[in-house]
Amino acid sequence: MNFDKIKYFIDLVECRNFTETARKNFVSQTTISLQIASLEEETGIQLIDRKKIPVEPTEAGWIFYDEAVALWKKYNQMKARLINYKMNHNLTISVEYATATDIQSMLSLMPSFKEKNPNIRFELDKVLLKDVSEYLLKGLYDVAIAFDSEFKDKPGICTYPLYSGQYCAVVSSPHPLYHHKTISKDELYQYPLIMLNPETIGCSYEMMIQHAALDGYHPKIVRSADDIETELFYIITENLIGFFPDNYNADYLKNDVRMIPLEDTNHTFRIEIAYLKDNKNIALKHFLKHIQH
Repeated sequence: MNFDKIKYFIDLVECRNFTETARKNFVSQTTISLQIASLEEETGIQLIDRKKIPVEPTEAGWIFYDEAVALWKKYNQMKARLINYKMNHNLTISVEYATATDIQSMLSLMPSFKEKNPNIRFELDKVLLKDVSEYLLKGLYDVAIAFDSEFKDKPGICTYPLYSGQYCAVVSSPHPLYHHKTISKDELYQYPLIMLNPETIGCSYEMMIQHAALDGYHPKIVRSADDIETELFYIITENLIGFFPDNYNADYLKNDVRMIPLEDTNHTFRIEIAYLKDNKNIALKHFLKHIQH
């Protein structure tokens, strides 16, 4: 299968427009249309519903999209490793992560490791939290860094803790709880909440619901968001409470929001580094030996 077709299809699903997809790939709209039609002929199934505006995949198209993204990532990983080998940098560790706090948890390990292993390179890729364990299990990455909820009960995945902490309530300046030094769970659950949606954070969404149940409450979730920036916008403009890990740096919004510790709550988390037990990457073995001692 031609990998250009794969790339065009992925971009079309994400751009939702033939013209924009063509512009992104520096080709004509006709080229995109012909390549997508060729892909459908090759697979023997309709992948794009052309009657809908914006463009939308069919049900089969969404299945194909999920696999196409994984295939495209693997293809680019292969090319990167060949380039590294050609440049005599054949020891590479591919890392997937979901948030900036994941990388921050890993950074403290790097100076001493790089001093002992100067020829080992790291290739980083940001992915959706919900995809972290799936991509790791498919062998697309050597290492995943994410919340522990994403690796729970996943056979074949080994983990090592990097950071343990608690969630804080994030509130805007007009909120009644803004000036509190801490927030009790009784106070917390009186107010409407916002969370990142499960299509973005996967198992972590249900974990938050479970933690609330352990606190003895059912949370009033009135909004969901696809990313942190959107969540913060709604926290500020709609006076909602959000949940952020205590190692999140919100200093750039210090005049608009506060992160306030929660009292006596089950909203805790752990950031872990995860890897497959049977991974044969020599560079990974050096890295794991370093962080575990």
